[in-house]
Amino acid sequence: MSLERAGEVTGDTAGGAPGDTDGDVVALARELIRVPSPNPPGDERAVAERATELAVAAGLPSPKVLSRSAERPNLLFDVGFGAGGRHLVFCGHLDTKPIGDATWAADPLGAEIDGDRLYGLGSADMKGALAAMIVAVARLVRDGVPRAGRVSLLFTADEEDGAHYGAQFLAETLDLRADAVLIGEPGGLDDDYDQLHLGSRGIARLRATAYARQGHSSLSGRPGTRNAGVDAARAAVALADRLAPREPADPHGLVGWNATVNTGLAFRGGVGYGVLPDRMGVDTEVRLLPGMGREDVREPAAELLAELARATGADLRLEFDEQGFLPGTVADPAGALPSAVRRAAERVLGRVPPDAMFPGTTDASWLQPAWNVPVLPAFGPGLLRRCHGADEWVSVTALRQAVELYADIAETFCAGPGEESP
Repeated sequence: MSLERAGEVTGDTAGGAPGDTDGDVVALARELIRVPSPNPPGDERAVAERATELAVAAGLPSPKVLSRSAERPNLLFDVGFGAGGRHLVFCGHLDTKPIGDATWAADPLGAEIDGDRLYGLGSADMKGALAAMIVAVARLVRDGVPRAGRVSLLFTADEEDGAHYGAQFLAETLDLRADAVLIGEPGGLDDDYDQLHLGSRGIARLRATAYARQGHSSLSGRPGTRNAGVDAARAAVALADRLAPREPADPHGLVGWNATVNTGLAFRGGVGYGVLPDRMGVDTEVRLLPGMGREDVREPAAELLAELARATGADLRLEFDEQGFLPGTVADPAGALPSAVRRAAERVLGRVPPDAMFPGTTDASWLQPAWNVPVLPAFGPGLLRRCHGADEWVSVTALRQAVELYADIAETFCAGPGEESP
C-alpha cells in the first residue's frame, strides 16, 4: 500500500494532502501504532513487516533482517548517496511497553487524533520517530541529496525489556562502520526538542534482602522475632534517602548531570497474612553517569546497609545484578553530529536546545561501546513523561518537525569527511 493511499484509508485529517510529506508522516505513524508490539512478551514480526512495507513503498530499499530469534527481527535499511562523506545511522526501536493495568481514555491501538495530539501506545516511544526517519530518508532519496555519504535506518527489537534480542545482539554481531548514530527516543522533557541529549544514563540493578525466621505474625512483639518485611522497608527508605553513588565530575557542563536512585520498585517475598516472612527483598536501580563503574554503586550501597544492620539488628544482604549493569554514554559536544543537530534545530525550530543528559537508559549503552562512535541517545518527537503510561501521545507538529530535522541533519552530517570519535 502506498503512503498516499495510507493517508486516504486512515482518514488522516491532520494536515497535508495524500502524498504530501507532512501528511505521510502522520499516516505512517498511525499505521505503525495500530500494529501491537508489546514487550514483554515480545514479538516484533508484525510491526517489522508493516514498517518494511511502508518504507519500501516510500522508496527505500528492502531491509536486511538481523535476528537472534525469528520472533525478534531487527531491520537495517541502507542507502548510499555517493563516494566519500560520512555514514549516519538513524536508530529506533520497534517494541513498546505493554498496556498493562493502565486505564486509557483513548484506544491504545486506535491512533486517534485530537487537535495536535496523536494518541496511541508507542506514539511517542517511539513509532512516531520511526515514521519520521522513514519519510525523511525517503525525501533524501527522492531529492538526491546529500551527494556523498551513507544513511542507515536501524530499527531494533527488545529495547523495552533488556535488548538481548536487539541492541545487545547487534553490538555483538554487526559492524556497520558508521561514523555516528542518532537515536530518536522522545527527547522532550517539558517541551518537544527542549534539550540536546549528548549522553544517556546507564543502569545498575541491585536487591537488598532482609532475612529473618518465618513464624506466626501474632508473636511479632516477642523477643527474638523479627519481621523481614519491615527490615526490607527500612532498607528501602535508607536507600532512597541516603544512598550516594560516587559520581564523576561533569566534563562538558551538561544539564542533568547526576545519577538517580530509584528504589522500592518491587518487594519480593513473604507468604501473606498471619506469617512473618523469612525473607523480603527490595529492588533498586541506579541510573548511572558516564564513567561510573559497578563499585561506584556497590560499595556505597553495601556500607549503607551494613550501617543500618548494625543500628537495627537486621540481617541485610546485598545482591548486585551483574547482567543488569549498563554503562552511561556521552558524545563530544563539539563533534560533527551535535553540530549538525544544532544547525538543524536553528533552522527548523528557531532555537538551539541546551546540551544535556537524557534521564533514561537507551540502546546507546550497547551501541557506543561496541562501535566506538558518537551516539546521541534521544533526539525525537514526544515528551518522556507521556511514555510508559495511559494516554500516551505525540504532537503532530513535532512529528512534522522531526522529518525536517532528520533530513537536515543527514544532509549536513553526511556531506563531511568520515570518521568521528566519541
